[in-house]
Amino acid sequence: MALTNKRIFITGGAGFIGSHLVSRLVDHNEVVVFDNLHRDALRFAHLEGHQNLTFVKGDVLDFAGVRKAIEGSQIVIHCAAIAGVYTVDRSAVRTMEVNMLGTHQVVKAALEVGVERFVEFSTSEVYGSFIHKGKEDDFTPIGPIGESRWVYAASKLASEHLSYAHYREDKLPLAIVRPFNVYGPRQVGDGAIRGMALQALRHLPITLYNDGTQIRSWCFVSDFCDGVLRCCENPAAVGHAFNIGNPQGTATNFELANLIIRLTNSKSEIVFKPHPGPEVELRVPAIDKAMTLLGYRPTVSLESGVSQAAAWYRDNYDAVAGKR
Repeated sequence: MALTNKRIFITGGAGFIGSHLVSRLVDHNEVVVFDNLHRDALRFAHLEGHQNLTFVKGDVLDFAGVRKAIEGSQIVIHCAAIAGVYTVDRSAVRTMEVNMLGTHQVVKAALEVGVERFVEFSTSEVYGSFIHKGKEDDFTPIGPIGESRWVYAASKLASEHLSYAHYREDKLPLAIVRPFNVYGPRQVGDGAIRGMALQALRHLPITLYNDGTQIRSWCFVSDFCDGVLRCCENPAAVGHAFNIGNPQGTATNFELANLIIRLTNSKSEIVFKPHPGPEVELRVPAIDKAMTLLGYRPTVSLESGVSQAAAWYRDNYDAVAGKR
């Protein structure tokens, strides 16, 4: 299956993941990107002037703007969000508004238009601080009020519940994706691999929090986009949430830092400091559901993916360094 001759509306389409989805779709579909350009990774995709690409600058909290831009679309991929631990810490109110209320505006507009598919981005943060082989129907614990880290998870989980209610009550053709540590070229915002790679390329100390034994599963952006597009194409996706990640790309932060140092031939030293807030110690997804229902299979190894990402950061260092 492949999407062709569709009008596809992508909120946050100028962001890291959104820009890769645009690249995958724009040659054979009409793509409308709706974004406020808080982070502009789309400029690195070199799609300026593409006949199938329309860019609309806007805010998902503006229903009238969303409703006008979404007109005629068959598929909506809702990527727009406030994300990144440090960004959320600085803007907790904005995070709740954009991630929950903004999603609701896009959902309402999609229902008015009568779209064929609505793919909503959630987050693996909904599983809390410790999840191993987490399944989509596992408990989704939220940390205590006052800990800013959990504002993001709470906003995304609330938007999942709200969108799912529209699926049940209004027949919204909904599929939800929960990304697990996506990385790769064009990641211009917060990201561990981005940060470590930029440090390693300048032989600067690489900072790890606590003892660096926190465990993550890292998913290369092309694999993740494959999972998202399968949610757009496959009728079996409707009414479900899917973990999209790569359990075989699992490593401690210390192992990851050493891999980046090796692949960049860096002289960087690893330094440790206490984490300023609650930390996620273990996050590894179960992807059986996506594999069974969607045929999803991640193929890019951690070493190959990090190598590609590091090469891109080397080539675009000046444009990316300092951006969040």
